[in-house]
Amino acid sequence: MTEMGHRMGEDGRGRGHRMDDLFVLVVAPEPLAATIAEETARGLIGIADVACAADVVEAAALVTAHPERVVPLVLITAFAESPESTDARIALLDAQAVLSRASVLLLTDRALHDDLSLSVDRDRLHAVMTSPWSPGILAWHARAQTVRWLSSHRPADPRTRALVAADGRPVTQPESDLLRLLELDTHEVTTQLLAGIERVLGPRPRLLLPAGTRLIHEGIDVDAVLVVLRGRVALDHASAAGDLRLHHDSTGSVVGLLSLAQQQRAFFTARATTEVEVVHLSFEQLDRALAVEASLGAAMAAVSIRALAKRLRRADQLQVEKTQLNHALERERRQLSEALHQLEQARLDLVEQARYATLGEMAAGIAHELNNPVAAMLRATTYVGEDLERVLASHPQGRLASEIFAAERDRAPRSTREERAARRRLEAALGDVGLAQRLFDAGIEDPDRARTLAADPPSLDLVEAVAGIGSAVRNLELASRRMCELVTSLRAYARPKGEPVAGIDLHAGLEDTLRLMAHRLRDVEIERNYGDLPRIRCHPGELEQLWTNLLVNACDALGEGADGRGRIALITDAPDAAHVRVQIRDNGRGIDPQVLPRVFEPRFTTKQGAVRYGLGLGLAIARRIVDAHGGKIELNSRPGCTRVTVTLPVAGPPDEEDIET
Repeated sequence: MTEMGHRMGEDGRGRGHRMDDLFVLVVAPEPLAATIAEETARGLIGIADVACAADVVEAAALVTAHPERVVPLVLITAFAESPESTDARIALLDAQAVLSRASVLLLTDRALHDDLSLSVDRDRLHAVMTSPWSPGILAWHARAQTVRWLSSHRPADPRTRALVAADGRPVTQPESDLLRLLELDTHEVTTQLLAGIERVLGPRPRLLLPAGTRLIHEGIDVDAVLVVLRGRVALDHASAAGDLRLHHDSTGSVVGLLSLAQQQRAFFTARATTEVEVVHLSFEQLDRALAVEASLGAAMAAVSIRALAKRLRRADQLQVEKTQLNHALERERRQLSEALHQLEQARLDLVEQARYATLGEMAAGIAHELNNPVAAMLRATTYVGEDLERVLASHPQGRLASEIFAAERDRAPRSTREERAARRRLEAALGDVGLAQRLFDAGIEDPDRARTLAADPPSLDLVEAVAGIGSAVRNLELASRRMCELVTSLRAYARPKGEPVAGIDLHAGLEDTLRLMAHRLRDVEIERNYGDLPRIRCHPGELEQLWTNLLVNACDALGEGADGRGRIALITDAPDAAHVRVQIRDNGRGIDPQVLPRVFEPRFTTKQGAVRYGLGLGLAIARRIVDAHGGKIELNSRPGCTRVTVTLPVAGPPDEEDIET
């Protein structure tokens, strides 16, 4: 590890103010390191000192031992015989915080490097020089890189102010005419270009043109250029969609140069957008000026490069704007698609609600029309029964007739097995199957009484007739009451929403729904397990619709996969004093776990065992009704058991002002 004696104050004594906090680090084996350091130091007089390290390990140790030092530049060698990857060596240097901020200048004798991709990708390679190098070039390059580093990292350093102008450009002007001109602004370059042209061609007249004037025409051969001294020019291109403005104020100060140089027809129309002051140069005039005044080539190149750079930046900006606009349009398209989807959902919800509203109106009308006739039928049936009892009492065998009539009218339904057993007992007592059937149909099941009536044919005829009348009256009463119950259920179902109604019996609503769905539940075993529930405040008609939707879904699930006979269980309880709970459980095929999270989505259904989109609004409407009541609905499912649990507040749905709040 060595430090060169070319520090300001030693070898550089008297040539500059000593600033020994800046050190340029040379990482190279000896004796090459000394040679590199000596030439580098000559270029850094008054700026920085030079230190050497044989490899990256020594370099790391050096900066660790001197934490006060700042390293603006690292010169590192990479030769063909070196086994280490250059990327890896630079990465080891970057492990030191001080070195990770330094510029890296690579000295190499290799014609091809395939071990620098990481350094380039991380922007850690700032310059490459070939070894051997020309005398003085290394000192110049090290100084230039250090000055650039000072400009970026230490703008307030006294050395920076001496080396870098206020606009960030080095005080020392570039040596080439082209780079020197590129550092000037467009107006200065144009002024120098025109001055050179006029030195050859003499003073050129200025043309003052109003806004809208076409300087070159699309599709027309270009045989002249125009130097724009003042004003703005835009480039337009004709297309099927009309004239497109591709560039504005990015044409540069020389219009028509590219088309003229390539001897092609103009691709654009150059149009003045403000009043412009221009100098007109024919092809021959421009050629003459360039041939005589060699410096004009650099000025023309600088003007062209500036124009192209400006146009490319504008094209890149337009591409960015186009991409951003496309993203915004795509976002708006998705939002619009989602809005249309929601509108379609809302429309189908309204259709479904309108259907239920229509059914409700029809049910209300039917209930109103049936109410009086059914009530009259029930009253008439009661009167007929009472009158028949009085008539039968006056019969010579009135006691027997009245007894048989009352027994048959009030007979409770029995299972098929119980009826079969009673009939067999009569057959055993009488020994006559036909006679036993006649007596059983007449309601006689006692064997002794059956033998007595069998021995008295007139009495047997009377018993059969009276039993038939009693059975008819019983059926008439049952049918009339059933019709009254259906009318009552229809009226409850069709009741408009209006204000919530207090004191509603939840069990009565469930029973109304079961009666209305009797045709769907004919082959389903219904199990009731009702708990002790308080009366609640609710919209009864909406709850009727809720129970209907849930029972319809349960019935559909029983169509396939149920073991044996389909069963639906209704279970009610009160989980706490403020809520009631209703569970509807079926033993159907269950719902696929992947589908389960989506069952409450509108138009999503699993009927026929296949997931598809259709009118499936049942569960979606069920959730809406429960949510509107301030309740909660949950669905759990596995093969053989699907349970829907509805929890409702006893106090009923929240008031509208509470919802808005």
